[in-house]
Amino acid sequence: MKPVDLSHIDVANLASLVYETLQRHKIDAVLVGGACVAIYSHNRYQSSDLDFVTYEELKPVEKALAKLGFKRAGRCFSHSHCPYLLDFVNPPIAVGNEPVREFERLELPFGALKLLTPTDCVKDRLAAFFYWNDRQALEQALLVAEDHSIHLPDLQRWAKAEGYSQKLELFLRQMRSSRSKES
Repeated sequence: MKPVDLSHIDVANLASLVYETLQRHKIDAVLVGGACVAIYSHNRYQSSDLDFVTYEELKPVEKALAKLGFKRAGRCFSHSHCPYLLDFVNPPIAVGNEPVREFERLELPFGALKLLTPTDCVKDRLAAFFYWNDRQALEQALLVAEDHSIHLPDLQRWAKAEGYSQKLELFLRQMRSSRSKES
């Protein structure tokens, strides 16, 4: 593989480059967290790191990412010419207390990328809002919902199971208000 200039790469292309590199080493990984928001919001939200979940040990991940020039420090990987940090968060892949079993797959210039679905990305952001009153996470969930179809019955079922149906109503009101302004 020819060297890639990582100094100006965007989140989506870096994520797919990392994903494809790991796949070539037989390592499965899923992009989660704020980088999913960046991708789904067309970079209206900026993330400084890319969170991946893998069930693999980090030694093989380290070996694979060294081929791209990334160096490991704990569970994170950095590159002297790349503005983003790669963080390998502990499994399982979950939103709140619910395991995630279905993923989105995007095809990008550097190859494929496996990541949370738009609905699970919204759940992930809403979990931060529900548990820690993180208003920025609420705004991030709204950014994703502006551009993508969100499975509302699943979202409502999930919020109820998490014990936050009332807080979900705030999100739903703001989402509807935002969509009515666009019409």
